[in-house]
Amino acid sequence: MPALKGAVIANAMLADKAQIGYMSVMPATVACAAEAAEIKMAASLGMSEGTRCSLMLVRPDAPKFNSDEEVARWLDGKVIAVPMGSASDQYLLNFFAKYNVKPGEYLDLSIEVIDSIFRAKKLDAASMWEPMLSGAATDVGEGLARIVADGSACGNPDLGILVMRSDFMQKHPDVAKGYLRAELEAQRYLIDPANWANVTEMVAKYATDVPKKVLWYSIYGKVPSDGTSGIREWKSFYFNAKELANIAEVTPMLFRNKVIGIDTLGNDTVDDSLARQVFKEADYKPVDDTATLGYIKGAQAADSPFKD
Repeated sequence: MPALKGAVIANAMLADKAQIGYMSVMPATVACAAEAAEIKMAASLGMSEGTRCSLMLVRPDAPKFNSDEEVARWLDGKVIAVPMGSASDQYLLNFFAKYNVKPGEYLDLSIEVIDSIFRAKKLDAASMWEPMLSGAATDVGEGLARIVADGSACGNPDLGILVMRSDFMQKHPDVAKGYLRAELEAQRYLIDPANWANVTEMVAKYATDVPKKVLWYSIYGKVPSDGTSGIREWKSFYFNAKELANIAEVTPMLFRNKVIGIDTLGNDTVDDSLARQVFKEADYKPVDDTATLGYIKGAQAADSPFKD
């Protein structure tokens, strides 16, 4: 089933209407903490220092900021929106906590509505995810908003997780392994610069209303364009130390905010045993202890092979 919000997929999995799901660490943790079904974190989909879903958008006429602290002080009293329960919500809550930001309004809006309200010039700031983010921003998009901060501003990385129902993994281990094998090869293909244009063409068949230049940049562009880090994302496939640390940080945060009823996930919630088997059987060698498969180094908008 297609969905633009991890919470929707998580609810479908809890109702046994889906057995495998793609989502960020926040809805994945909520799903795994629920009592309705046993959900496992089966593989990593990629991680960044906060350049996928942890990006601050401000209206284009906002001042030029020289620091994250300046961004924070400008946000005081402003109208800010986010799809609540998402990774972007997690980012803003952490940013607000670190810099003691006091929004005038904090609105729960879908990414489509955020886009339209920016267009109507009735929104000061927001956070959302790709490709809507790049499509709205000034680098390659409509120029409705400007990216001014990422997850590194408050130590909030982005982590994508492939989750599976435990009963599915137990009843159909061969199917689960086969799916993970396909996921492994897809990740390897995606990070190879020789395939970037082909990947964009594939995505464009489904995201038909998004320009190819925006799609390319949303995956491979350097965001923010004037940021210091050249790494857009790393791919680990199974869970290494940084992924596990992020999961361990998110759980108590959700508990404090009364989103879930436990402050620690069970020891067997992260179950990447099948992913590790698949990686070993493929006879691949880890790149390093952070990026098992490799990195996506962000490129400038001018490097895109697509002009529209």
